[in-house]
Amino acid sequence: MSCHLPEQLQKAFWPHDVHVTKVACASCHSLHPQQDTMQTLSDKGRIKICVDCHSDQRTNPNFNPASVPLLKEQP
Repeated sequence: MSCHLPEQLQKAFWPHDVHVTKVACASCHSLHPQQDTMQTLSDKGRIKICVDCHSDQRTNPNFNPASVPLLKEQP
């Protein structure tokens, strides 16, 4: 994975457009891990992470995206 290249990342997967989503990379990815959790998830698993985060955001006005654990049970 090439980090710090927002245009290329956004083309690969739209949620990577961090300027639009206002979410830091570390909100979803581990920094410099041996194996990034997001890369081990299936498409369904990645979608579940997005849905869980956005559900929490809608119901909690003090929502912090960094508080969403990535090691939730994988679908």
